[in-house]
Amino acid sequence: MKIALTGVGKGLWHRPFRLTALCSVACWILLFTVLQLSLVATAAQAAPQQQVSLDEVNAQLLAALHAYQQDASAIALQQLQSVATQRQQVLQALMASDPGTVLASALPDDLRNAMPESVRNLVEQHVRLEGELEVTIEDGRNYSRLHYGLLAAGKRLELHFADNPPTNLLTGMIVQVEGVQVGEALATSSSTTTSSTTASTSSSILPNTFGAQRTLVILVNFQDLTTQPWTVQTAQSVVFSTASNFWLENSFQQTWLTGDVAGWYTLPISSSTCNISSIQTYAQQAAQNAGYVLSNYNRFLYAFPQISACGWSGYSYIGGNPSSSWINGSLYQQVVNHELGHALGLYHSHSLGCGSAVYATSGCTQYEYGDYYETMGNSNVNGDSMHYNTFQKERLGWLNYSTQPPITSVSSSGSYTLAPYETQDGNPKALKILQSSSSSGNTYYYVESRQAIGFDSILSYSVPGYSEVLNGVVVHIASPSNANSSDLLDMNPAATWGYAMALDVGQSYTDSTAGVTITPTAVSSLGATVQVTMNGPACTLANPGVSVSPTQSQAVTAGTPVNFTVSVKDNDSSACSSSGFNLGATLPSGWGGVWSSSVLTLSPGGSASATLQVTSPSGTANGFYNVGVSATKAAASSYTASASATYVISTPQTVSISVSTNQTIYSAGQTVKVTVTVLSGSSPDAGASVTVGVTAPNGRTTTLTGTTGSTGVASLNYKLGKRAAAGTYQVQASTSAGGNSPSVVASTTFTVQ
Repeated sequence: MKIALTGVGKGLWHRPFRLTALCSVACWILLFTVLQLSLVATAAQAAPQQQVSLDEVNAQLLAALHAYQQDASAIALQQLQSVATQRQQVLQALMASDPGTVLASALPDDLRNAMPESVRNLVEQHVRLEGELEVTIEDGRNYSRLHYGLLAAGKRLELHFADNPPTNLLTGMIVQVEGVQVGEALATSSSTTTSSTTASTSSSILPNTFGAQRTLVILVNFQDLTTQPWTVQTAQSVVFSTASNFWLENSFQQTWLTGDVAGWYTLPISSSTCNISSIQTYAQQAAQNAGYVLSNYNRFLYAFPQISACGWSGYSYIGGNPSSSWINGSLYQQVVNHELGHALGLYHSHSLGCGSAVYATSGCTQYEYGDYYETMGNSNVNGDSMHYNTFQKERLGWLNYSTQPPITSVSSSGSYTLAPYETQDGNPKALKILQSSSSSGNTYYYVESRQAIGFDSILSYSVPGYSEVLNGVVVHIASPSNANSSDLLDMNPAATWGYAMALDVGQSYTDSTAGVTITPTAVSSLGATVQVTMNGPACTLANPGVSVSPTQSQAVTAGTPVNFTVSVKDNDSSACSSSGFNLGATLPSGWGGVWSSSVLTLSPGGSASATLQVTSPSGTANGFYNVGVSATKAAASSYTASASATYVISTPQTVSISVSTNQTIYSAGQTVKVTVTVLSGSSPDAGASVTVGVTAPNGRTTTLTGTTGSTGVASLNYKLGKRAAAGTYQVQASTSAGGNSPSVVASTTFTVQ
């Protein structure tokens, strides 16, 4: 048998060894005149648009809003619309790469509501929506990517999490999502996404994992790629024979695949684009037109010739009933059972590299497809693969549920017997040993005895590392509260990665923190005996949990105190004593911050909160300012955590007005030239509407109106009649200060002789 060394690969279809390689600005800017706007537009067409930072465009938007509030002119509205459009584009670009910044920089509701409707539609909004979740996973050869969608009110929104997404999310769940919507995308966080559907825990299993899985395989190609790499008979055999038998063996004869193969159908789309939604829609239409009743199936599998536009080998819903999965040119048992494993609700099986240690709570590297003895990892040899691991089968209900074979939960020292993992009997198939306990969920070691039986017969091949599996036990670590936590442990970290990852007879693994030692004492084709020694857990220190509320203040004027509530949670293990946590704040230079309490004392698992009052200096420019908070363990400063919130300043510039005439003494028949100057702060207020009242000595008043130009000046003419009354004339000019504020006025006089 020839073995090909392909390097230390940790992608979906790579193994170290395998037989075949498979696949603010401080002041308000000048308002533009019509001519200036035209020049700017012309320049924009002639040269590439420069990148504008979010801080810059935020400051411009606040300035443009205040200018519009002072004078709702067409020019001011046009400028506000222009800035809002530019800002929307900046936020859309940030949505996928930095949703946390989108959340922190979103316009507060009070400012958004102050916008004219035509602008409000361009501004992001805080939303709380309920809808159906869609979770999909993209399986590339050297990468994996999760995607989240929300189907609500007849629209699909792409969800972008600012932190790690909540675990145990499945397609079809009804969820409530709170966040910031920009166009058809929504930035959110785990803490504001909740499900009304019960998720899988240690005491509940995934839905729709037993019995016949009614599947329609639809073979499709494209207008410009009409090749048919597999026959209908081949697809039938791979899916409904090999892949189905794999599930039967894994589920102890409780789950299998049944259904039909439809196609080939040429879709009215090009292979130069990768659009899974279009493939799904057109494929189902074609099958339906051919007489297939779609409601007869709860699993759909779309297989097509390999196209480079799709950089992945497989793509699938995680959960869902019905579910959909896509295969790009790789119709093999490994790919089918991997993608349909996702459809059942499984996430990936990873491995953990912790340097010279077998396991550590920090400093380790997780390899996405690194479980080399598992189909949801990468046990791929010649397109075939090995059993799902204990953690995955436990989630499916294929182990330790109802009449299924048990998992032995170890709570005391002793010698424990395991039947071979693959044999179709009711004997214990794995050990489950508590590694740590916390309020967020327990973590366990899972111990299996794998033998070269059934689909695990691959282990009989002369591949480095396989003999160690046959002569020992395989150990994983996972938390039932986290569906994406399955990690294969390297029990021999000094050996070359991937070679000897099992724990063999004569070896022991000790976790001194958990107080657990695992020692296989005998292993054969008939099973294994494992000695477990439990000495009680030691104290394990951990970084605290820190959160802050609100994450963004309402818009306030500079100098306004704002209160933020900071919550701290002690994440130490239960064996630890209480700890004091010092609270700290990171504020912009010159700002003030006062804590209601600067130290919180907590027991393991306990939480408490304190208030931080933040005050900005008077005169601080409009903008979005970061408020950082931290909690540090008093007795061990290396254990610390932080969070941040946003303090929003929106202080309208003070509007001032002055009025003068070109002379102080006039004769009847002359023209009085009245000059009105309007300033917003220290800057000219362009486009401001002004009203001038000229009152003659006889009490008769003449009203003049005008609009300031780019210099903030409006020039008006008052014509004296040939019989103008002699005496002192009163001149009063006014302009709107914006909002509910009274108009600002100025006055002067002139004399007619």
